[in-house]
Amino acid sequence: MIVDTLVNLFGDPHREGSGVGAAAEEQTGRMRGARVLLVEDNEINQQIAVELLEGAGATVQVAGNGREGVLALTNGPVPPPFDVVLMDLQMPEMDGFQATSTLRADPRFARLPIIAMTAHATLEERQRCLAAGMTAHVAKPIDPALLFETLARFYQPSPERATAADPVGRASGPDGSTPGAPTLTAVADAGVPSVEGLDTADGLLRVAGNKNLYTKLLRQFVEQQAAAASQIAEALHAGDHATAERLAHTVKGVAGNLGAGPVHRSASALEQAIASHGDAKGIEALRQGLARDLDGLIEGLRVALDVDVVSAPASVAAPVDPETLKTIVVEMRKQLDDFDPAAADVLERHRAAFRSLLTDDEFAAFERHIESYAFGDAQVLLDRAAADRGI
Repeated sequence: MIVDTLVNLFGDPHREGSGVGAAAEEQTGRMRGARVLLVEDNEINQQIAVELLEGAGATVQVAGNGREGVLALTNGPVPPPFDVVLMDLQMPEMDGFQATSTLRADPRFARLPIIAMTAHATLEERQRCLAAGMTAHVAKPIDPALLFETLARFYQPSPERATAADPVGRASGPDGSTPGAPTLTAVADAGVPSVEGLDTADGLLRVAGNKNLYTKLLRQFVEQQAAAASQIAEALHAGDHATAERLAHTVKGVAGNLGAGPVHRSASALEQAIASHGDAKGIEALRQGLARDLDGLIEGLRVALDVDVVSAPASVAAPVDPETLKTIVVEMRKQLDDFDPAAADVLERHRAAFRSLLTDDEFAAFERHIESYAFGDAQVLLDRAAADRGI
């Protein structure tokens, strides 16, 4: 049965009928109340998955690698407070295979659905997933319809879950929507850049049409991946093929999720060549091909998004009323205490207030922590700044 499930899930993510259509929407209705542990090291991929899952009514907790995922389960209550685990495979510290094997060795997690997420759809990888104890497999880049179809195989909501409040305690609206959840109408005015090598329709599909989030992820891509080809060259020169392969894998996965097809294909070819221990000249030719595709996309995005424009310093921000600032800090503390990704929404709504509370460097670090779901680090910064202001 598990083998059949895995084989069925390894279809073409661009098959006819895939995407967010009527069938997909029917599946997403079954996710309300689901509790998901997402184990994923890349923050862009984290945000894409969280957007899709929370938009469907699920509660999501993020772990940044396999070790964090194992700790989130083993140090938690029994039975575990999750209905399903989405497990990336290639991660630093502890990969998805090691994490799953560790969890399956604990009787408490013998029946917990663990769904692998990877860009490799090979027979060998399927067998490795089975051997590690994984229940099913979904391919990257994420296809929303297939993701929800797979999750629906393993999550069956109780009547109480289906009608309960959404992940952050807000009741469902009269039309079945989740108040405060990402909606197309809420972001319809946001601009999306037109850049050669970027299929924005495909990228928007993977973030449920949220244009604000998609644009933010493109900015992060420029900041985080611009030097990827050079970093791969350095790793190869040092003989560190494992790091070079992981860097290419990261570029491939993120580019695919954002709709950057040429970069995705170049990174995929390079990753495969490194993994198969190809000849050095061939690998270098593929690396240069990735560098050309990546540099072209990065330059286009920099121009379209004005990435190099420096934001105004906090010192020129309008002052914020102390009582208003206190209310905002209390709201943010609650989101951070609950490990709620909605903290990013609070930050976006009240950027001026947080800029008035934090120094430029502190604000930049605070934003990075929230975007990467390092909520404990964000809370330390917030509490220190609030204490200095007597809040």
